[in-house]
Amino acid sequence: MVRSLWSLWSLWILRLAAGAGQDESGPFGVVSKQIVQEECPGIAVPALNFWKQLQAHFFEAQSAYYSSSADSKFIALLAGVEGLNMLMRNLESAYACPILAARNFKLVGDWSTAVGHPYRARCLLQLGNIFKIQAMARWYNQLPSSSAPQRFESRLQVEFTIAITQLHAALQVPLRPLVRWPGGTAQPRIQVHSICHYRPDPSAPGECPLPQLSEPNHRAYAERHGYKYVLHTELPLPDREAHYSKMLVIHQAFLSAESPDWVFFIDCDAFFTDPHTRLEDILATYGAAGAGPDFLVAEDPGGINTGTMLVRRSEWSLVFLERVANSGFAVAWDQSMFFWEILNPSLLPKVPERSTVATDYSLPKEVALVHQAHLNAFVPPASGDWSAHEWRPGDFVRHFAGCPWQESHCLSLMRETAFAAQQQLKA
Repeated sequence: MVRSLWSLWSLWILRLAAGAGQDESGPFGVVSKQIVQEECPGIAVPALNFWKQLQAHFFEAQSAYYSSSADSKFIALLAGVEGLNMLMRNLESAYACPILAARNFKLVGDWSTAVGHPYRARCLLQLGNIFKIQAMARWYNQLPSSSAPQRFESRLQVEFTIAITQLHAALQVPLRPLVRWPGGTAQPRIQVHSICHYRPDPSAPGECPLPQLSEPNHRAYAERHGYKYVLHTELPLPDREAHYSKMLVIHQAFLSAESPDWVFFIDCDAFFTDPHTRLEDILATYGAAGAGPDFLVAEDPGGINTGTMLVRRSEWSLVFLERVANSGFAVAWDQSMFFWEILNPSLLPKVPERSTVATDYSLPKEVALVHQAHLNAFVPPASGDWSAHEWRPGDFVRHFAGCPWQESHCLSLMRETAFAAQQQLKA
């Protein structure tokens, strides 16, 4: 039975790669087409053909999952990984039906939990949640102008929230005491970079006040610790929003004549709030004082937040930044681009082998996740809405993710934060 299941899984891969199933043959061809049309009405024919084939693949994997073989769950997981890889390599079709993408990521995430792979499950659910958010946003923007109550996939929303928050509670990076940079050890050359570039907003008259609030904070912190501060007011990609230039300004810094050992990038809506902690201390705390990770970023329940990050100059980092810049997975702006390129291809290899699912997934050794208190603490409402860490006095950076300056209470809190932090930096 085990041999026949392995043969069946190999056949699935060949069928998927060859485009089999478009004639709706097989036990799941017709129903797969119906499901795709129900979930995503009006889907274009090319995307429909892709999705009905892929959905049939996932149904066949479910057949293996419920078989009586001792290896059935691993066989299903292998087939699921292959299907999700195909999905991520065909993003145009994935975007045509994001709700199905979310469902299948959750399905394979559940299978990962069933075989004792919580880290794999967490990453898959975080990717699936990005598609769920895309589907919800598309639904919300198409709501009719009526007073009738509207709901979007309530059960799926709750199931994702439960799974992601519980896995985060169990697997998150623990908040540990800061380790100070060892005395007598040569300190790395660090640059602090930020982009403050805002287009005119018709809903908020006048210029954006953020550069006047955050630039003095960033500059004072950098000068206090002897870091070079670089404020970017022009974008490498002027036709796109500012966050799509982050990876490029870091890449350019590493290729410059004054190339640093590390770049710390900080968003314009984030403020240093602990003047005593050096960036070297963050590196030492998370194992990057010598050889070690090349990319440090704060995690949150939904994945990562790239409002702040530390990047080491290395061959790996240069290639990684180039991959991020070329990524098409921009559903959640630059964050989903960075997140997917961290996981790609090790989470979803093109041709998974049995060794792929023999043990639980782990991040590449070049990547270290950091507790939000040490890199990127949120403010309400995002901290509550996203079940993330909320800033407390003593945290390193206060980031106004999900709290835009156009909202009066957010701008008031930004001004309060900038003033208090500046007083500390002067002390």
